[in-house]
Amino acid sequence: MQKILTKTFALIFDLLLRFSCGTNRLSITGLDVFERYIEEGNSIFAFWHSRLFYLAYFQVKAARGRTSVLVSMSRDGDYGTAIAHRLGHDVVRGSTSRGGLGAVRKLATKAAQGSSIVITPDGPRGPAAKVNDGVIRLAQLTGARIIPVSYDATRKMRLKSWDRFIVVKPFGRVHVAFGEPIEVARDMTAEQVEQRRQNLENRLLELDHLCAKKLCRDGKAEAPGPG
Repeated sequence: MQKILTKTFALIFDLLLRFSCGTNRLSITGLDVFERYIEEGNSIFAFWHSRLFYLAYFQVKAARGRTSVLVSMSRDGDYGTAIAHRLGHDVVRGSTSRGGLGAVRKLATKAAQGSSIVITPDGPRGPAAKVNDGVIRLAQLTGARIIPVSYDATRKMRLKSWDRFIVVKPFGRVHVAFGEPIEVARDMTAEQVEQRRQNLENRLLELDHLCAKKLCRDGKAEAPGPG
């Protein structure tokens, strides 16, 4: 029964996602960064959990199956996995609390094979807009660079969830921004790991504001909220 529910939910969500996102006009900052590193592979694309809605759609259209998505082992993760499979993403199950070591090994294998990884560094439980150092540790293990990503939309609603998840409404404008890569060495000290973690967090917050600013030029976008 659970399998039927997840597949039905994934079908409905897929239709909603493609309609809502596909009817928005897109502009991009840092497209050259995305195109270069998605082609090279072995990159970690990191964005807030609240930004999953549009960026899941963007990855499907632009990455063309060259990314692996980390999804938690929770019940919510079952739905996330069904959605990701429906959209054509490769999925690795696990999190820092359940299945973490096995997931890291699988992701390391994917990266070694030239795939890139999609991860939400404040998920799956939060706190919102706070980077967990797991993404830095993963970059150390895989040798992958971290690419920060964000977006904002002129027509959107925020759910009353822990991360104030953004749902993009149809017929608006969306701006996506990619930041310059963060390189992570394998032999960093604990202090250096913390510096990279804080650097990624700061860059993601900066990209949030950049996206909002780009859209505010026409006076339609809302000011960015937490996460």
